[in-house]
Amino acid sequence: MRQGAASDSDRELRPKQKASAREILDAAATAFSERGYAATSIDDVADVLGCTKGRIYHYYRTKGDLFIGIHHQALEWALEAVGPPAERVDLDPAERLRQMVHQHALHLMNRSSYMGPAQYQIEMNLASEGRNKEAQMQKILSMRRQFEDLYLSVVKEGVAAKAFRDADVNLLVKAVLGAVNWMHAWFSPTEPKDSPAERERIAAEIAEFAVRGVVA
Repeated sequence: MRQGAASDSDRELRPKQKASAREILDAAATAFSERGYAATSIDDVADVLGCTKGRIYHYYRTKGDLFIGIHHQALEWALEAVGPPAERVDLDPAERLRQMVHQHALHLMNRSSYMGPAQYQIEMNLASEGRNKEAQMQKILSMRRQFEDLYLSVVKEGVAAKAFRDADVNLLVKAVLGAVNWMHAWFSPTEPKDSPAERERIAAEIAEFAVRGVVA
C-alpha cells in the first residue's frame, strides 16, 4: 500500500515497513540537504539509498510527500527532545529553559541531515504546489505552534516570577528559537573536531547564551 507523508498513516505500517519508510526519509533528507528541494529528484533519493524508484514510490507518491515527511519527522523528534524538560515542574524557569535549549541544540546536531530541510519554509510551500497537501501542511504548522508554545509557557512563567526580564514574551521566544535554529547554517557534522563531547559543549554554550539573554 502506498503511503503519503510519514504522518498518522505511518502508525499503520508494520515495524519492517516503518523501518523501510524511515530509510527512504533518511536518504531524502540527505539529498535535500545537499542539493535543496528544487534541484533534487526522486532519482537522486534513489541513488543515495541505492535502490530503485519503485521502492520509494511504494511509500511516497511524490517528492513533495518526502519533503513533508521530513518536516513531520523532524518536528516529532523536536517535541520529544524539548517536551520533557519543559514539563519539569521541579525546576525553576531558567533551568528549564537552559535544558530545553540544550536538548533542542543536541537534537539539531544529532539529526543534522533533517535540520536544513526542516527550516526551509519557502521550499515547504513549493512542496505543496498543485497537490492536495492542505491537511499535512496544517498538521506541520500545528506541531510548530505546539513546539513554540512549550517555550512560550516557560518564558511567560519566568517573566511572571520576575526571574526573566519584563519584555515582550513572543519576541524573547523568537530570539531564542532564532539563535538555536540558525545552527542549520553553520553546524557541520563533517568537521574534524566534531564528536559527542563537542556537541555537548556547543549545546551548553548556546543554552547559556539563551538564558543570559532573558534573565532579569
